[in-house]
Amino acid sequence: MLPTGQKYPPVSVGELPSHAYQVSTETITEDVSTHLESYPEIPGVIVVSGNKIHSMIPRNKIFERLGHRYGVELFLRKPIIELQKSLETTIFKVSSNIGVNTAAKAAIGRQAKSIYDPLVMEYDDGSFRQLDMHVLLVAQLLLMENLNNIITSMNRIEQSIKADIPIDTSLDMIIDAIKLTIPYHRATVLIRPSQWEKISSHHELFHLLSEPLDNHPLLRSIYDARNHTYIEDTDQVPLWKGMEFIGKTKVWLGFPISSGNHFNGILSLSRTTNTPFSKNEIDMAKTFSEFLSIAINRVAENYETDLFLNMVNRKFI
Repeated sequence: MLPTGQKYPPVSVGELPSHAYQVSTETITEDVSTHLESYPEIPGVIVVSGNKIHSMIPRNKIFERLGHRYGVELFLRKPIIELQKSLETTIFKVSSNIGVNTAAKAAIGRQAKSIYDPLVMEYDDGSFRQLDMHVLLVAQLLLMENLNNIITSMNRIEQSIKADIPIDTSLDMIIDAIKLTIPYHRATVLIRPSQWEKISSHHELFHLLSEPLDNHPLLRSIYDARNHTYIEDTDQVPLWKGMEFIGKTKVWLGFPISSGNHFNGILSLSRTTNTPFSKNEIDMAKTFSEFLSIAINRVAENYETDLFLNMVNRKFI
């Protein structure tokens, strides 16, 4: 669980708890040390020169150097840039949009003496924030634990569908499993108007379209191919026009919800940041979309038990 108490891994590192503390190169070191003593959760200080980042000094290295012989006399009442030059600290900068695993792998690849230094995240608006390495590793561990439990989650979902429990419960389990392993900002199931009448249970996940799914070119392509569509940047895809009902979206995944020749809807997964889905995430999302197909179709088509079990066996055994 992250320090914020959340159990779901974030879409990108920019959503992790971070700190904006920064000072100019001329700030007196004593002011920096006093601030860090008052706020022990801040992992260090970003040093800026004008409008540009000059360097990053980790908390532990500041107090370690000041604690050495003559450290206070040499640096405490001098500009922080003097301490930075003595320490020869560097800066490890990443985009706020990259995923947790990508950031962790890159950070661990640093030199041993810098491996636990804070990362500096650059946001789309040009701002910068510090990310504690401990927070990043906890987020990565959370994601890994969720992935290790994925088989158990899938078995629970399959059993819930077989047991013919209310579709709301099955959908909650499926969407919870997706969010634990394939972080997203918004999930929606786009349902054909004619299909909605057959689904007796209402769920906030469903979005009833006012027109047939295949009226929109992008959705039509999923309908025709019976395969998923992945868009890494919606701003660069002309076919995205008219998809505003999905909400703010930068990266999008769409999977068909179908059974045999029947096309009943689309699972839509959106990210509002420029954070691509990995191949493993797409593959897992495809599996979960098949679970959704079974759950929705069982209610919509009122499958007989034998027919339903045969469908499960074809997809998952």
